[in-house]
Amino acid sequence: MIKCNVTACGIIVSSAVEKQNKEGGKFLAFTLVVPIEGKDKSVKELHIGVTTEGDQTTAANYSAGRRVTIKGNLYIRQVEEAVYYNLRSEGAIEQNESSAQDRLEGSMEFRGKIGPKGIECKTSKKGSAFKVFSAFSSDKDGEKRAFTWVSFMVNPSVECTVEAGNYVEVHGDLLLDVFKNNLQLNCRVNKISPWDMNMEKTAPAADKVKNQSR
Repeated sequence: MIKCNVTACGIIVSSAVEKQNKEGGKFLAFTLVVPIEGKDKSVKELHIGVTTEGDQTTAANYSAGRRVTIKGNLYIRQVEEAVYYNLRSEGAIEQNESSAQDRLEGSMEFRGKIGPKGIECKTSKKGSAFKVFSAFSSDKDGEKRAFTWVSFMVNPSVECTVEAGNYVEVHGDLLLDVFKNNLQLNCRVNKISPWDMNMEKTAPAADKVKNQSR
């Protein structure tokens, strides 16, 4: 599971349409594009699927070409070869002037498994020591499973005693980068702890319903 609490500012590229959830409730869905600039100054357009409260009577507020700022929960998961970014808005969506700066920033909550390389110690150009590791989140798509990898950098003040193959829960800052025209999903770790995957499997059905799409 990869869940981020974010603020996103970008341009709507597909106008809002009315949809219905399983219970018959109405909501709006549209696509937001946020350009992400990498450390090498290359730029990759990130397409985000947005859902928000509303119906056909308010859909015109979210027409293609409008610049908006949205706060909410961003869910990231891989299906086959594609990674999907789905943002569920919380609160009012702000209409912006064209001069508003593109951005996607916030915090990440991650649950998954540390990769085979485990925790590696690195040294910055300024001589500061830090730790890094990669981990993946697993999502089921029908009978198949897909894996979304995240690169983590551990703040020096954070205790990190986990090892390769451990299941972990991580809280930190969401960091996005672009490398060779590919979007890189990164996180600066503020807290890391062991995660009992079996607890997730036995969670009450009512808790799982909260995480389903509208």
